[in-house]
Amino acid sequence: MTYPGNGTMTNSLHGIITALPTPLLADEDVDIKSLKKLIDHVISQGANGIFVLGNMGEGPALADSQKLIAVKTTVEHTNKRVPVLAGIAEVSPRRMIELGKKVKGLNPDYLVVTTPFYYRFPHPDSLFGAIEKVVNELDYPTVFYHCPGATGNKVGLDTLIKIMQIPQMKAIKDSSCDIYLFAELLRRYSEKDNRPCAILQGDENVYDISLLMGANGVITGGGTAFVDTLVKLYAAAVLENDCLKAFNIQQEFRKQMDDMLGPELLTDWMYAIKSQLKAKDLMDNNVVFPFMKRNR
Repeated sequence: MTYPGNGTMTNSLHGIITALPTPLLADEDVDIKSLKKLIDHVISQGANGIFVLGNMGEGPALADSQKLIAVKTTVEHTNKRVPVLAGIAEVSPRRMIELGKKVKGLNPDYLVVTTPFYYRFPHPDSLFGAIEKVVNELDYPTVFYHCPGATGNKVGLDTLIKIMQIPQMKAIKDSSCDIYLFAELLRRYSEKDNRPCAILQGDENVYDISLLMGANGVITGGGTAFVDTLVKLYAAAVLENDCLKAFNIQQEFRKQMDDMLGPELLTDWMYAIKSQLKAKDLMDNNVVFPFMKRNR
């Protein structure tokens, strides 16, 4: 695989990238059989990439041994059919570096870093310094996952732009749910071929307008259950530039998501998504780590 350099955007990260839920057994070990089944399904539906160990993938909650099993299984089973992104989110730069060294030895196409979480780092220099230290130390194609709802550390526009300039940075996924921030990134880098790295949307409520404004693609967690719908959305917004069609497909996608997630979104979302995948025979069970499970 040839990785694009900053400033010459021919980036392979585009389209619909699925942030897979990690199928688990009752003891919270990875259900390898179900993981392979899920990988085959999303690729057959037209996914352009697979992201493991993200927020949807319960990455920070898994034992390190299981994280490595999830990445190894995904890399080997995907077998270069699409790029594999592997999350290494941790509470400190050193922990992220130590995990990253193990993960990159399994040869995913990209590592995915976040800001350190749990502790707040409000100063922009602290945020940038942590990311720069991790990326430079690992020296590997990297995606920055901006998810302040999970990490507690929101990155401002100027800092995001600095992160995009790091030579190893190949994409950013913005899940801040701040459409003004995202739109300004696209305004600053309106030409896809001249971006320092790809710009990917993680907010499932605004996929349509993000793609129509020029996002390279989306990374979806819940959309793993509806990849075919999102492939149609990408085609309408990017390939056909048909606003009305894209809006209609986005509404179809949101209805699918809302029907799946139900009324207890804040406490049940991960369980609901895994239950949907189990109902589609894409997972053998819907185990989540204990405090995310419905009391039934």
